[in-house]
Amino acid sequence: MRDLASRLRDIVRRDGRTTAAVPAVVDTPARELTYEEEFEAPAIAGASLAERMGGEALDPAGACVVIDRRYPAHTSHGRHTIERCRPDVTRPIDLFDPRVSANPDWSRHVVYFDIETTGLSGGAGTVAFLVGCGWFDTDGDFTVRQFFLAGPAGEKPMLQALARVFDAASLIVTFNGRTFDVPFMETRWAFHRTAAPTDDLPHFDMLPPARRLWGRRDLARPDAEGCSLSALERRVLGFHRQHDVPGFEIPARYFQFLRTGDTALVDGVLEHNRHDLVSLAAVMSHALWMVHEGPQACREPSEQLAVGQVYERAGWLERAVDAYDLAVTLGDADVQRPALARLALMHRRAGRHDHAATTWQRILDLVPRGRRSLLPIERHAMEALAIHHEHRVRDLGRARGYAEALGAASMGRTRVDTDRRMQRLARKIEARDAGKKLELGYEPDEP
Repeated sequence: MRDLASRLRDIVRRDGRTTAAVPAVVDTPARELTYEEEFEAPAIAGASLAERMGGEALDPAGACVVIDRRYPAHTSHGRHTIERCRPDVTRPIDLFDPRVSANPDWSRHVVYFDIETTGLSGGAGTVAFLVGCGWFDTDGDFTVRQFFLAGPAGEKPMLQALARVFDAASLIVTFNGRTFDVPFMETRWAFHRTAAPTDDLPHFDMLPPARRLWGRRDLARPDAEGCSLSALERRVLGFHRQHDVPGFEIPARYFQFLRTGDTALVDGVLEHNRHDLVSLAAVMSHALWMVHEGPQACREPSEQLAVGQVYERAGWLERAVDAYDLAVTLGDADVQRPALARLALMHRRAGRHDHAATTWQRILDLVPRGRRSLLPIERHAMEALAIHHEHRVRDLGRARGYAEALGAASMGRTRVDTDRRMQRLARKIEARDAGKKLELGYEPDEP
């Protein structure tokens, strides 16, 4: 493949031949400003390539292959069946994205979308060589349609076919697609001077809800796998891929396919993409089911904590309290601390300051004996108790005790603020003691 500078020089040599004898404007059709990468043609091409891949050629040259796979409704995907992964309009999707629920017809034809590219850097030289779409049929089966590029010449017909899929969709669902997949494809449509069919199409990105529900495990468990789709399908769905192609190998496999025409190199990539689409549908369905059923449906206390935060953010305060209470009852200290903190803040906002103080104290009761350092949430609890006893209860002695303990475990700006609080408390205590002496008839000490 030649570099961009060489291609531009050739364009200038061919199209910039204007001399005194040759007019600058000639009666010839304007050249298309797009280009086609000069990949070597694969050893297998056209209909034979489509046949080897189990699909059909989209264009006469066979540069784009369309592959359909159907997953029957009764097929298992981990602990779920395909039929259970179907979106339900009665589920509260607005808890995650109110923009979607503004359209009551959002569940009519949901299209799940995922792409595999030749790189992550973007730009004109990066191409989505595999685009996968999935949707549910009326009988509950899940259809996956994949568009595979055997060469860059097939990109334009692929984009046209993909536009027809999106034109029939009521909602597009992706995993990190709001920041990568959809903007990337919109640049390809723009490159071919075509309007993007995703402009007015409602879009639900499952990555932010997944981070809210399951991302907290990364904080509580240093060995956690993270919040990638493959990690979620193992932890949430109980689905384990066999002989999966790692994501970092995918571009290299595609380029090797272009050199050799060996379809075995991309068979695993196609399967990887299909698993991504099915898992995306299953994770979305499970998330909506979990927040619909409530904290009792959660498998772990960390999920109950996360569901409570979703309810609180949406203003469902009673359900949030139920979720937090259950997380405190069933969870370990790593779950109890944030759940108690959320409960304390809710009590304080409602004006129940005594309940808030009791809840903050429960956080400090979880501190193991002998540990001298405090977690940020524990320092916050101690500061809240110092404020409560100084300004509301007027128990200056207890307020000073919390301030001293906070100062011993603080440093930097927090230590400066704590020192100021201790100095203020010392002045208040001194003034209070002096006032008591005057009430009892004691004269103030001589200077």
